[in-house]
Amino acid sequence: EIAEIIRESEYVVGMTGAGMSVESGIPPFRGADGLWTKYGNPPMDGYSKFKEDPTGWWNRRTNEKIDAHILELRDALANAKPHAGHYALAGLEKQGSLQSVVTQNIDGLDEKAGLQNLIEIHGNRTKLRCIECGDRVSLGEFVPLFAPDPCEKCEGLVKFDTVMFGEPIPDDVMMAARAEIDKADCVLAIGTSATVRPASGLLWIAEAAGATIIEINPTETKLTSLCAVSLRSTAGEALPALLKILSA
Repeated sequence: EIAEIIRESEYVVGMTGAGMSVESGIPPFRGADGLWTKYGNPPMDGYSKFKEDPTGWWNRRTNEKIDAHILELRDALANAKPHAGHYALAGLEKQGSLQSVVTQNIDGLDEKAGLQNLIEIHGNRTKLRCIECGDRVSLGEFVPLFAPDPCEKCEGLVKFDTVMFGEPIPDDVMMAARAEIDKADCVLAIGTSATVRPASGLLWIAEAAGATIIEINPTETKLTSLCAVSLRSTAGEALPALLKILSA
C-alpha cells in the first residue's frame, strides 16, 4: 500500500527521527531507555551559556566536565554505523522514488549511507558551524579538543553544527526544510515521535496542505491519526522491503 502511494506521488519527502538512530545503537533522549530518563533532563540554556563563555565551554568539554548523558551519547555516536534502513533510503533516492530527506538526527549516518538531498535540521555532529554567517566545515572523524579559531570568512564565533538547547534552528536549514515540505505531495515519517518542535510541525504543515502522510514506526505516535498508512515496523525492516517492491 505504501509503495503504491509513493508510485502515484510526484514529490516524496522523508522525515526521520530518533528511531532511525536507535537501530544503529544510539540511545534516544526520551522513553523508558532514554538518556534523559536515565540521567534527568538537561539544562535548557546550553546555547546562552556557550555564548557567554565559549572557551570555558570547550575547556569543560575537553576535561569531561559535562553532562553524563552527553558523554554516553558521544561514545555511542563514535561507534555508530548506518543500518539497512539508511542504505534503503539512499537506494530510494537513487531510483527516484524519494526526492529528499529531512532528518532530526545529528549522527551523520544518512550522509554516510549515501543520501544526497539531505537536510539535517538539528545539525551534524561531524561539522563545525559559524553562528554569524552559517559557514560549515566538515571534521570527518576529527574531534576538536580546544576552542576552534574564529570563522575564516567572517571572524564569527564557531561551534559544533549540532543545535543546542535554546539555540534557534539556523535560518538556511529551516528555510530549506520548509521548501521541501511545501513541494511534497507525500511525506514518509520514519522513526519519529513527532513531538520535537519546530521540526515536527512540518508534518502538520504538509498534512494541512494536502500531502499524504505515511508513518513507519514500531509504536503509535501523535502523528498516527493523520496518516493514510501507519505501519508498525522498524526502519531497518520496512525500508529495504519497500525498496525491493519499488525496484520490481
